[in-house]
Amino acid sequence: MARKADQKQLKITVTEDVYSLLKRLAGVKETSMNKVVGEALDLYLESDHARELIERHNLEK
Repeated sequence: MARKADQKQLKITVTEDVYSLLKRLAGVKETSMNKVVGEALDLYLESDHARELIERHNLEK
């Protein structure tokens, strides 16, 4: 699937256990591992901890 113009590719390395769990979770959700990881990143960036860091260091565009 082609990326949208506003998307960037990110390569990550995870343990075999994490990879296996993500793969099974994606299967249960009938979606891609990419989508599962993207959703997890979105949730993290919305968390209080991440929001505090973003605001403290003025990281928003």
